[in-house]
Amino acid sequence: MRIKLDLHVHTMYSFDSSIDPRGLLEACRRRGLRGVAVTDHDSVRGGISFATELPELLIIPGSEIRSAEGEIIGLFLEEDVPPGLSAPETIARIREQGGVVIIPHPFDYVKLRRMTARRLRELAGGIDALEVLNGKPRYPGANKRAARFAESVGLPATAGSDAHKAEHVGLVFVEMEEFTDRNGFLASLRTAAVGGNRYSPWASQLDRWRARLRRERP
Repeated sequence: MRIKLDLHVHTMYSFDSSIDPRGLLEACRRRGLRGVAVTDHDSVRGGISFATELPELLIIPGSEIRSAEGEIIGLFLEEDVPPGLSAPETIARIREQGGVVIIPHPFDYVKLRRMTARRLRELAGGIDALEVLNGKPRYPGANKRAARFAESVGLPATAGSDAHKAEHVGLVFVEMEEFTDRNGFLASLRTAAVGGNRYSPWASQLDRWRARLRRERP
């Protein structure tokens, strides 16, 4: 049986997101998602907490880690991987936990800190998959270039909304065979299909600023 998952979602445990458990549950039901990967900034707390609070959903605990060379997603994590490490060290820390290594939005050129295509090729042996469909890259051609690059280096494709509010959850998704663990996830990813539509990155940025302001108010 094939299921739909959004593999890049931020929750209230990220400083710039407002998604709470109820909002996530309602969004998944509305979009027909079996679940999501929770990828909060530099923290697995959200994924672990939401997995406990929402047993009716498939929640993959993860984190979007800000390495010194660009952002790297780790899935199936149990502990935080500290930010600021080199890309190889970040990848090694993810793998030490038996995690899955994914590079998100690799060719969104507006991002100031990201890995070049040459660097990604150097690291390809330690990367499990590449995000080829992100919901809000600011460079319009980013997703197409990511898809071409993933095919050229033989990496499986993933997709995620990169949602920071509930309305965006599931706008981008992966359709894949059911799995029960990390190895099953990787095997299923080989025959997965990505789908969905990009939404406005600028509206999303405004939402993130609003979320930050709410957090900063006394």
